[in-house]
Amino acid sequence: MPDRSHVQVVLGQQVYAVLEQCRKPEVLWAKLATGNYDWLGVRRNGRYVLGRPRLSAVVPEEPGPLPDDARQPHRIEALGPLQRVPRWEAFATAEEARDTFRRLARGDPITPLRTSGIWRARLVLDGRSVEERLVVRPLPRLL
Repeated sequence: MPDRSHVQVVLGQQVYAVLEQCRKPEVLWAKLATGNYDWLGVRRNGRYVLGRPRLSAVVPEEPGPLPDDARQPHRIEALGPLQRVPRWEAFATAEEARDTFRRLARGDPITPLRTSGIWRARLVLDGRSVEERLVVRPLPRLL
């Protein structure tokens, strides 16, 4: 059986044993959360392309400090499929947090999530979760 790693790749070699597609962000999240898939991109038809078995390394993250509802009552939290602790960004006012969350949900690149990926984003106002969305920032489109 040929070695299917990025280190041993040769021109024309299929790197992933299985390629899969899905259209719904919820399905993309569920597959990535298993840890068995790499997200390869988005086709022109809008389908997300995944490869398995996963070849990219899962780098363990050092969890940062958890937000304090008394000190950071207005914030946006973002959790990736393989993360256990969300990243978060605090805002001075509830309106600023709400405005940034709206831009994040619309796909504005100037938000706390500046890279491609998929996250469960949560708007927290006055220390209470107000809204949660699945946010997909696509990779560059494939053929």
